[in-house]
Amino acid sequence: MTGGLRYLYAVADAQAAPRIQSSKISGIEGGTVEPVVHGKVLAAMSTVPASDYEEAALNEHLQDLDWLTPRAATHQAVNAKLLELTGSIVPLSFGAIYRDREGITAMLAARAEEFAERLRELRGRAEWIVAVERDPDAGRDSEALHGLEVEIAKAPPGRAFLLTKRRDEVAREERRAWDALVVERTAAALGQVSDRIYREELIDDSALSAVARFSVLAERSRDGELARAIGDLSAAEAARGYHVRLSGPWPAYRFGGLPREPVASS
Repeated sequence: MTGGLRYLYAVADAQAAPRIQSSKISGIEGGTVEPVVHGKVLAAMSTVPASDYEEAALNEHLQDLDWLTPRAATHQAVNAKLLELTGSIVPLSFGAIYRDREGITAMLAARAEEFAERLRELRGRAEWIVAVERDPDAGRDSEALHGLEVEIAKAPPGRAFLLTKRRDEVAREERRAWDALVVERTAAALGQVSDRIYREELIDDSALSAVARFSVLAERSRDGELARAIGDLSAAEAARGYHVRLSGPWPAYRFGGLPREPVASS
């Protein structure tokens, strides 16, 4: 593809340029992913049509899920391949657009030391997503709830109504307490097998089964250890009506963008 705009996927170590060039990764809109090198770092980019990626057009497209979804998936797939090829990338969010290579080079020059340091922090590590979910069909037969159920069954209609409201309140309180306990156990288990943990904000909707979602930065050498820890945790919590799920490894979208903190040494 000639002309057009430059779409950026990630920043990586400049030494990876030959591997990226020879891999001929297919990017968004079918453009081949190419490295733009400056000093010790590079930006992985492909060319996209200006008609769709100029600011106004792109902003409009971002509201269209049918347009956005496959391209976001391609963005993710390209960065997963770049991570595989290089061992460490600083992934960029969807929609990083530059007019030409000169603009990319200027950006790399301005942030070269920052990128180099971030790449050192992330080398040999990947991001995982850990989700804690509550089984909506799992019941709670606590002593308090059982006692209220017995009272409701014996009570006249007016009192039964009030007791039912009390039972629902107790159920919510117990659910919140169990949620907090399971989240605490999950965070503690993750802390044993990872470098950094970030608890993501969830939509506040009691109808949803999601209880917590963590982004986790861990050394690739501990992939198996992390998977076993989550498997053991999920098996233990399943009896209480919870499931703990692991997905990844992914490029470090969350930790590539957070303020830098020391990463634990192995």
